[in-house]
Amino acid sequence: MKRVIKNQSGFSLAEILVVITLLSILAGVVLFNLAGSDTGAKESALKSNVSGFRQALNLYKSDHGWYPCDSRDYNSLGDAARLRTQLTMYTDASGRPSATKTSTYRFGPYLKKFPVEPITNSVDIAIDTSSERILSSISSVVSRGNGTGGWFYEAKSGNVVANLGTTFPREYSGY
Repeated sequence: MKRVIKNQSGFSLAEILVVITLLSILAGVVLFNLAGSDTGAKESALKSNVSGFRQALNLYKSDHGWYPCDSRDYNSLGDAARLRTQLTMYTDASGRPSATKTSTYRFGPYLKKFPVEPITNSVDIAIDTSSERILSSISSVVSRGNGTGGWFYEAKSGNVVANLGTTFPREYSGY
C-alpha cells in the first residue's frame, strides 16, 4: 500500500480561532489598563490642584485675617470671577485686586494661574458665603449633590473641594 503524503501548509481553523481569542483577550486587558492610567493621572492632578488652592486660601487668610468672600472681604457677595482675580493678582488690605504691586496693593498674588479641576476641566466655582462646616461635612454634601464640575468653596471655613456630585466617585470630593 502506497502512502500519499500531502504537503500540509497553513493552520487549521481551530488554531486560528485560538490565536484570535488570545489576541482579543490581550487587547482587552491592554485597553482596560490604558483607560485606568488616565484616571490615575487625573486623580493625582486633582489632589495637587486642590492642595495648591487650599494653600493659596490659607495664605490669603494669613495676610488679610479672613478668607476671600468672607463678610469683611471686598468680595463679600462671593463673585467667582472676582475670587479668581483676588488669588491671581495683588490685593489691598480689604481684598480689592490690582494687576500692579504698590504700597497699597502689597498682598499676593497667591496663585500664578487659577487651578483647573482636572476631572471635568473646569475652573468654575460654586461659593457658599453663609455656611461653616468641617471639610468632611462639605465633602459629604457635595458628593451627594448634582455637581457641575469645578470647585465648591465655603468662605467662612476656607474649605474647598471638587464639585463633582454623584456622577463621580465619592472620594474625589474628599481630597
